[in-house]
Amino acid sequence: MTQRTDEIRALIEGLYDDPEDFLKAPHQWFGGRPPGEFLATEEGQLELLRFLRSGAQPPPNEIDRNFKPYTDADLQFIPEGATQADRLVEQAIVHLEGKIAQLRALKGSGPQIAAVIARTEQVFGELGAIWLVEHNPVLQATPLDVISRGKTDRVLTLLGRIESGVYA
Repeated sequence: MTQRTDEIRALIEGLYDDPEDFLKAPHQWFGGRPPGEFLATEEGQLELLRFLRSGAQPPPNEIDRNFKPYTDADLQFIPEGATQADRLVEQAIVHLEGKIAQLRALKGSGPQIAAVIARTEQVFGELGAIWLVEHNPVLQATPLDVISRGKTDRVLTLLGRIESGVYA
């Protein structure tokens, strides 16, 4: 092999994923002949070098001929895992909407429920509403579910224990 042939092969390896396929496959740019045929003559090698050094691309194939470039409006960046995160956020929203509906149903329900909500606010402050909708291992349900079933005394007892530091 000559120095020119080595240079041609190095350029092809740098430009194409499958250098051997490039050399063997017919190309429109070379009149439908495989570029490997051009390695046999000095004139062919010079033509290959001009092509490879120029960065010229073969003419577009049928699929690429009618391609319209993408615009910024066509592109959306979606980080890896975003679709899964979106699905989880949607599930959380649906879950919380159900809890919000339960809380709204408690409006004007009566003095027992008002006492539980007031007590929750005393123990947890502004975070009381969040405590009401989170699963509680002692109650084996959310406090809100327990309240909705009319068992406000269980929630009040638990709130007293939490306030006293006896959470069990």
